Amino acid sequence: MRNSPKPSFDDVRALCAIAEGHVAPDLTDGNGHMNVRHIYALGVTGADLLSEQVGIDDEYRSSRRMGTFAAEHHIGFFAELHERDLFSVHPVWIDRSERAAHVLVFVLNQTTRALSSILELVVVNVDLESRSAVALPPDVAAQIDRGIAVSRSISWPLPTSGAMSVRR
Repeated sequence: MRNSPKPSFDDVRALCAIAEGHVAPDLTDGNGHMNVRHIYALGVTGADLLSEQVGIDDEYRSSRRMGTFAAEHHIGFFAELHERDLFSVHPVWIDRSERAAHVLVFVLNQTTRALSSILELVVVNVDLESRSAVALPPDVAAQIDRGIAVSRSISWPLPTSGAMSVRR
């Protein structure tokens, strides 16, 4: 994440945690820490749960026949998660266009009080029949906008990679 300095543990901890847990033995690798695929999964899970909060869920897919597809990802690793460490996942909406949204997902190591990783992603709203990008419904867009307003009130700069954004 190069556009701004990493936030502190306490900065991120002040954001709402959407998931918490501990590092189980089967999530570690030969290096003795949580394997990258599981850290990535925590980030994706955080983004999925954040999406569910604004109505992008199974009902959205079945009744509206829309969903979101990931268009881009960037992950930064900063501190290890070891077996039995406690973690928390803190996602935020940071921007959106008519058809896409930009999200940051912070993973904290609660045991060592360190920022473990940040997953940055852009998701695109799609029609599940045509598989093409379509506008977010007004009610969902309004919910995302409320989340963006919260992230814009954060007193520290959001650490985006600078490699992605939503297209206008």
